Amino acid sequence: MSQITTGAELSTFITGLNAEATIDPTLLGVLAENAKTILEAERPWMVLRKTSTALSLATPNLWTAATSLSTITDFSRFYGEFPVRLFDGTNRTEYFRQVAFDRQLEYKDVSNTFRHDVAGGNLYFNSIVPFSGTLYLNYIASSPALDLTSASAIWTPFPARFLPIIGYYAIGIYKGAVDYDSINKLMLPSNAAVLFALRNAMTQWDDALQQSEIEQNDPTDYYGGHRNGAINRD
Repeated sequence: MSQITTGAELSTFITGLNAEATIDPTLLGVLAENAKTILEAERPWMVLRKTSTALSLATPNLWTAATSLSTITDFSRFYGEFPVRLFDGTNRTEYFRQVAFDRQLEYKDVSNTFRHDVAGGNLYFNSIVPFSGTLYLNYIASSPALDLTSASAIWTPFPARFLPIIGYYAIGIYKGAVDYDSINKLMLPSNAAVLFALRNAMTQWDDALQQSEIEQNDPTDYYGGHRNGAINRD
C-alpha cells in the first residue's frame, strides 16, 4: 500500500506508529479529530474556501431582520474584505463588509455593512438594501468528521498524500499524554520530524494555490481593472 486514503487505513497506520499497540477506538477518534482541528485552524486553506449561493435577500429589509446561516452546514467563518455580495442575477452587485455585532445601533444606518451573530448563526444587514437578489457568501468550511472505520476516502477535500500527517499528529498527542517505552521514546523525534516536513509541504502547496489566484490581479480594484502604477504580471 503506497498511499493511505481511507479511515481504516489511517487507523492501521496510527497503530503502526504506536508500535502495533492498539488505542481505544473512541480515544483514537478524538485524537484524529483534534489533529484535524489544529491543522485546519492554522490558515485559510484554499481547499476549504467556498462560496454559498443558498441564501437570498429581499427588499425592504430591516436592520433587525435575521438571515439564518443554518442551511450552510459546513460554515466555519467568513474570509475576505468583502465576504458578502448581493447579486441581482444580471449586472448589479453590491459589496458588504462585516462590522462588530455589538455595535448594531451605531451601524444600523450604514449602507453596505452586515453584522454576524455567531452564537445565533444569523446575519443582519444594515441600512437600506438596494435591491432583492442572491447572496454570495465567501466562507471557510469545516471538513467532514473523520471516520476511522470507513473504507472510503476521508479528510476530503485535502489531497490523500497529506492524510498521514493526521496520524503523526494524533500519535504525538497520544505519546505526550501517556507513558511510553524506550523504543517509542526514541521514535518520537523522528515522527515529529516527518510531521513538520509534511506540514511544510502542505503549507507550500497551499501557498502556491493562493499565489496563483492573486498574482495577476490588483487587490485594490474589485471590478477587474488596475490601479495607476500598480505592478501586475499580465
